[in-house]
Amino acid sequence: MPTNRRNTGRPRGARPAAAVLAGVLATGFTVATGASSAANADTAAPICTSDAHPEVAKKLGAAIQQAADQRKGRIAVGVSAYDGDLTCGLNPQAEFDAASVGKVVILGTLLRTAMDEGRELTAKEKELATDMITVSGNDSTVELRDQLGAKRIQRFLDLAGMDATTLHPKGSVGLMKINTTDELTLLRLLRTDNDVLGAAQRDYARKLMGDVVADQRWGVPTGAPADAGVYLKNGWLPYDNTDTWRVNSIGGFQGTPIGDYEIVVLTDDNAGMQYGVDTIESVGTKVHSVLNGDSSLKRLTGRDLPEEKSDGSDRT
Repeated sequence: MPTNRRNTGRPRGARPAAAVLAGVLATGFTVATGASSAANADTAAPICTSDAHPEVAKKLGAAIQQAADQRKGRIAVGVSAYDGDLTCGLNPQAEFDAASVGKVVILGTLLRTAMDEGRELTAKEKELATDMITVSGNDSTVELRDQLGAKRIQRFLDLAGMDATTLHPKGSVGLMKINTTDELTLLRLLRTDNDVLGAAQRDYARKLMGDVVADQRWGVPTGAPADAGVYLKNGWLPYDNTDTWRVNSIGGFQGTPIGDYEIVVLTDDNAGMQYGVDTIESVGTKVHSVLNGDSSLKRLTGRDLPEEKSDGSDRT
């Protein structure tokens, strides 16, 4: 699936130390843990900002930084709450491989294409979209990707304003490049009125993401109020012949004590899938707790995990 977007993909497998160092210098995020980011806390730009809720933003930024400092590997976090008044960005422009999170872009493209053609989704398209999102089916993703083609997918990204998202030159959905800023844009498109997706399309997308199977509902929902409406997509992808993983989680939350909000956590260089999941859930728990208060809210804490096996999105 050719594309005229720039090729920023890197070879599969472990990366040379020089490449890791170059990435640190280019993006400014910390690869190792500990006090390194705390040492620059007084001079760094705030992670979270809000005009109406400055104290919440300050507390949330500190909580996100604390969670990130306790973990090894690369991490980026994005949060949008209070109708966009409060936004958080820890390494918001850093590039990550999408893994199966990229399947939401395919879903958005499918829905936009049907809108452009003035029609409903066909029964077959609904079947493929359901499999692609709710169980992260790769064969269905390939079929939809090939049906849509790179030009339509790129057009959706352009319409959505996801300018930093870069399609893989060979069409691999899991190896498209994403960042937290664009992922928050995508999640907001699925919830708020906009010119890209209509109300029916947004409702359909959120329903599919709300029906993700139990063993794939880990990640950013951890710690959310138990009665919140949750829609999400996760990705878990090792480098070939290694136990180094890319693990990502994006999700939206509706009907919480503070209203609707979105969380994105992208990670790389994890020593195993479980380490990446734990990293994301440590961030998610802190975000939900700060936003909703440390009250006696019943929280979603337990979750099943899929077998520690690649989501296969680099093959799609």
